[in-house]
Formats: sequence, structure tokens, C-alpha cells
Amino acid sequence: MTRRVLSLTGLAAALAIGCGGGGKNPVDIPEEPEIPGCTDIAGINYSRSANSDDGSCDYDSERFYYLTEYELSVDPQAREVGLLLQVKDDGGRGVPGLGEADFVVAENGRKVGVESDLTVSTTAIPFTIPTVLLLDMSSSVRGQVPQIKEAVTFLVESISQNQEMAIYVFDSETRRIQDFTSDPAVLAGAVASIPEDDLIPSTNLYGAIMDVAGLWEDRVSLTEIVDGSLVVFTDGFHNADPSLRVEDAIDAMVGSGGELKKIYVAALNTEDLERGPLRRLTFRTMGFFEADILSELKQAFLEIQKEITDLSRSFYLLTYTSPITNPESSKEQLEVAILGNSNLEDEGRIHARYDSEGFGN
Repeated sequence: MTRRVLSLTGLAAALAIGCGGGGKNPVDIPEEPEIPGCTDIAGINYSRSANSDDGSCDYDSERFYYLTEYELSVDPQAREVGLLLQVKDDGGRGVPGLGEADFVVAENGRKVGVESDLTVSTTAIPFTIPTVLLLDMSSSVRGQVPQIKEAVTFLVESISQNQEMAIYVFDSETRRIQDFTSDPAVLAGAVASIPEDDLIPSTNLYGAIMDVAGLWEDRVSLTEIVDGSLVVFTDGFHNADPSLRVEDAIDAMVGSGGELKKIYVAALNTEDLERGPLRRLTFRTMGFFEADILSELKQAFLEIQKEITDLSRSFYLLTYTSPITNPESSKEQLEVAILGNSNLEDEGRIHARYDSEGFGN
């Protein structure tokens, strides 16, 4: 294939013709040609040259993610933009393990290039994972307490980095067995100390949740992340105080910021188990796990622990250097997506605006 190259002399002649030979009229520059292709930055086959989307974008059917924006920061001197976000799958579970190659960014409708030095971190912000274990020790578990304690010990010994646990038991009343600690040996010792005899035939489930609901406050910011959870074990239903309802327990778990704290339930299948209220308690997390027999309780706790740690690792701090060098105040449009994300709804992208005043100074 040959290419026609116009010499400088030829270019001057062409301009002269375009200007009527006298240079008095403007050059008649043709409009930009329409170039069809994929214009979605999340498309696997995104084309920077395309200016007309032809519906040809390809996505990864195994990637269906929801993105939540928490906080945006701007450093004018470094022209650096930072965004704290969280990524969840279509089941509401955290998506850990993403890196720079998974995220794409556009400013004012144009994808930023490799010179942006985009970085992604899950460790740049100090974070804590407070986890409260609330264990039903009413008389319905008589004779099963040793196996229950064994399963709980398995859970506390799987404590992850930055996680701290507190242990409470309840029947008609709520009692603290161990305050927050990240020491698995201390936690295991506290579990071992739980009494196995003289159990009371009363289950104040809703009251117990209300008693522990204020033990932590969730916070998500560029300076600190606190991402807590309540893990309840029970084999029965609330029967201690008829004036209390499941709604009371849920209301108590609403944090100071107005968002419901995370609740998980590990339930043991018995004839007394009432699943409806327990599923209502866990509607935010879809975190109701049922063990048909005691030997399956360890696995239920393990699945809950994985969900808790995955969620804590699904917060990402994304930073990049903006190409903008105009120091005047201007509202820039920012779009952040995950490459191949097949969720094309608004929740599958982050759209934000920031002021680039001072950039380039």
C-alpha cells in the first residue's frame, strides 16, 4: 500500500488555493470524518480513534460489578486525582484482588493514557475490621456446646490481618466473654471459658443484637476505614420479650451515618429454627448460612469469614496524574470503570466532577 506525501512546497500551494491565492479567506477545513467503533472505555475492544459508537463493544460476561464512590481528592500542585471506591459483585460480595490493569479512567470523555501513572492500592488507607460474635447459649443447645465452641474456635483462629473480634453470649441476657482483640490465642481461651451447664430456656435474640449494636461505628474515608460486622449463631428463635420485634433489632444496627451495619447469621438446623426473621436480619448481606448438622457449622463460619474479609479488601484507592495543565478553575468530568465490566447500568461506572483550579502552576 502506498501513501501520498505532500511536500512543503505542495502544502504551501494547497493552502494558497484554499485561501483564494491571496491568503485573505480562511482555509476550508473538512469536518472530522465519522469513525465507527467501541467508544466505551470499559469495552475490551475500546478504540481511542472511534468517535461514533457502533454497538460493537465487547465485555467479559464473568465480570458484572457494582462500583461505589466514597471520596475524591485533588492535589493541584501534583495534578493528582484520588478516588476511594468499593467494588462488589452482583451478589453484593466484595471483589478483592483488582489492580492497575483492571481499571480505566476518562477525563472529559477521553481515556487517559499511560502517562497518567495510574495506581491502585488496598493498603494505602489504615483500616480495621471489627467483628462481634454473638452466640446463642440458651438451653436449646444443651449437650452441643462443646461442638459449638469447637466451631467458634476454628473461626477465631482464622482471624485476618487488621481484624479484631469481640465475643458475647446470650440467653435471656447478654454477657460479654471477650472484648475486642486481634490475638487468636486470647480469643480461643475466651471461647473455652464459655459455660456448658446451667443453661437458661430463654432466647432474647433481638435484645442481644440491640445490646451489641453500638460496639463500633463504620467509617469510610481517605484517612480511615472501619468496616465492621456482627456474626450471630443461633438454633432457635426470639422468645424472651414479646414486645421486641425483628425491626427493633434492625433499627438498632443502623449506624450514625444512616447505613445498616452488616449482619451475618450462622444457624443450626433444628425444629425450633425460625428462618424468616433471620433472613430479614441479613437482607443487606444476604448472609444467612445454615448448617444441617453440627459438623457443618465450621464451614458456615468459614464462609462468613471469607465474605467479611473479601468486603474489607474490596476498597480501592485509585490515583492518577491528570493531563490538564490549565490553572484556571474548571469543572472536569471524571469517569472510572473496570475493564470488561458487563454491568452497563449507572452503578457499573463512577461519574464524578472535580475542580482543576491550580493545575499546572
